[in-house]
Amino acid sequence: MSDEAYQMNITGLEKIIKAFKGRQPYIRIGILGSKNYRSKSIGQSNASIGALHEFGSEKMPMRSFLRVPLSENLNKRIESSGALDKDVLADVVKQGTIVPWLKKIAVLAEGIVAEAFETGGFSKWPPWKTPGYKNEGGRILVDTGQLRDSITSDIKE
Repeated sequence: MSDEAYQMNITGLEKIIKAFKGRQPYIRIGILGSKNYRSKSIGQSNASIGALHEFGSEKMPMRSFLRVPLSENLNKRIESSGALDKDVLADVVKQGTIVPWLKKIAVLAEGIVAEAFETGGFSKWPPWKTPGYKNEGGRILVDTGQLRDSITSDIKE
């Protein structure tokens, strides 16, 4: 046996452990807080109108602007954005927190939701079937813009 001593620098490992120790921060995206109010009250909030379209009902088809667009597009956007690149993840370790990284992911997610509104759910939303109804913007779910504009995100730590 040798009496030589070996040292290992585990500073990066300690920072990773610190970054992932305890309660983890997470992203919320949707109709949050003050964005729930509609300027022209029709007896419904943005959240209730959003839920009706997001999940559909017996009388209305589903027009998901959150779950489906995010589940189908977010991973690809994260990969193509470079958010998983070695230097970006090294910066997460250096900072000792994933919060700044999550903020970047939240911006990507908001962009996907905005694109869903612009493209009619990536061309998946069924057309209006209400006879004679014409919305102001000519696009599904973008009449007054209040539902679309109510989408925001935050990070909960």
